[in-house]
Amino acid sequence: MKDERLLEELRARLDIVDVISDYIELKRAGQNYKGLCPFHSEKTPSFMVNPGKQRFHCFGCNVGGDIIHFVMKYENLSFLESLKLLARKAGISLKEYTFRGADEKVKEKLLEIVREASKVLSANLRKSKSASVYLKARGLTEETIGVFSLGYALKEWCSLTDYLVHKGFSRPLILQAGVASSGDKGCYDTFRDRVLFPICDIQGDIVAFGGRVMDDAQPKYLNSPDTPLFKKGETLYALNRAKDSIRKKGYAIIVEGYLDVMMSHQYGFDNTVAPLGTALTPGHLQKLRRFTKKVVLVFDGDEAGKSAARRALPLLLEHGFGAKVLLLPEKHDPDSFLKKHGNIPYDRLLSEARSVIDFILESSKKDQTETVHEAIGIIFAATDTIMKEGLISELARKSDTSEAVIREEMRNLSRKLKEKSRALVAPPTSPGRAFCRDEELLLLSAVIAFPEKLDSVLSNVSIEDFRDPAVRHVLRKLGEGAKEGFDAMLASLGDEEKALVVGLTVNPGFDLENVDKNIEDCIKKKVMRKFEEMNRQAHARGDREALNALLLEKRRLIKEVR
Repeated sequence: MKDERLLEELRARLDIVDVISDYIELKRAGQNYKGLCPFHSEKTPSFMVNPGKQRFHCFGCNVGGDIIHFVMKYENLSFLESLKLLARKAGISLKEYTFRGADEKVKEKLLEIVREASKVLSANLRKSKSASVYLKARGLTEETIGVFSLGYALKEWCSLTDYLVHKGFSRPLILQAGVASSGDKGCYDTFRDRVLFPICDIQGDIVAFGGRVMDDAQPKYLNSPDTPLFKKGETLYALNRAKDSIRKKGYAIIVEGYLDVMMSHQYGFDNTVAPLGTALTPGHLQKLRRFTKKVVLVFDGDEAGKSAARRALPLLLEHGFGAKVLLLPEKHDPDSFLKKHGNIPYDRLLSEARSVIDFILESSKKDQTETVHEAIGIIFAATDTIMKEGLISELARKSDTSEAVIREEMRNLSRKLKEKSRALVAPPTSPGRAFCRDEELLLLSAVIAFPEKLDSVLSNVSIEDFRDPAVRHVLRKLGEGAKEGFDAMLASLGDEEKALVVGLTVNPGFDLENVDKNIEDCIKKKVMRKFEEMNRQAHARGDREALNALLLEKRRLIKEVR
């Protein structure tokens, strides 16, 4: 993937002192520059930058390298991502450089399509009186509209698609980029008569769009589908703009919608991000942890907001995040509250955000015993030992419950979960379970952790192809739960299915960072196992024609699984 000419040009155009000064404060020390190391905690500067050699080195943690190594380490980026970021800083166009690898070439072409689409949508907004009036009525300034590159999709069926085809892009790639969809009538624009919010990756490249209607039509919001550039369950809106402020302020504010984010930034709370119409996922937190491990959840003060916070807290604690919760006054979200009251009252509310324990104790409608049990269940998810100890002490103090009792309840909870886990992985009692249990559990675990993956799984494997009845039942309920919410889905399950979901939530059993690869491997295994069984049946019948047809179909299906 490297291009030596690009490396040489980057090093020629960019000075390491200038680049690193964008991240940390450097002071001249003789022929070198020094500062506090960003890679470990220190009070006396031991981080040195040598402008002559264009190298950095920390004498405290022994990290060192050139400008690319610094960006890779600080931004937690791959080599290629770092090259792209630095190329933008240097004003270098990457079009003349070749990055080997078919996947990268496709992604570059998809980025071109999305960038071109964004230009058209922005131009549409400037010409659309209704869209401009709508955005101004929502309180967005011209500066905010420009900063977030908002756009407008015309009412026409395929005006954007036709324009992109005219510019020389192929329809298959336009479809793959997510700006067009296909149906019985052919290829058409994904978004029509909607205000468009470009969605950027961490480097600031536009990779997808979110669209909102300007009336009461449904669905109110529509996002681009998952593409090679964009995974909804791994993308936080405006993280590319918020990351520097998150680092500086030491925490992130998580809200629920596009307009909440933009209004927060407009009023100076530029460390605000939001998931894209989904609950928080491990994928979101993996991206966020590059910049902080502290968050404030800001939700509406109604029961839906409280429920959303309760679902998010165990996940945050499981991934080592310190969390606080701010429930706004009822009928308010950050967008409406800021417009009505301004930044000073909002800042005061943020400073008064409730701790995990205070939130549970104050928001619960259950009796004291049930509330303490609920708190213990949430604390149990914490993986940071010091954080868990602090939460136990706080719960004991504020609920007037002895620490000994709380710890005993946590031990009981641990024993119960271990028993359920042992039951889940116990040897199967019937041949039907013997060959399918492992990949079926992993697939179910993946869609529990990443609900947006459910459609992708079921487009390759039918629910009826799952041999385990408990797994089948939970998958059906997960599909229905998209409308009713996760809590309602869980409440509708029987004891065995509920234990299955809880066990897989606590112990997913797969690498969260490579969920797509895990899903692909499991689906391929199920496809192969299915055809092995059909093969045995054809052998038993002596049906050679069926055996040949099965072999061809097996190869085709495995090749198609993505």
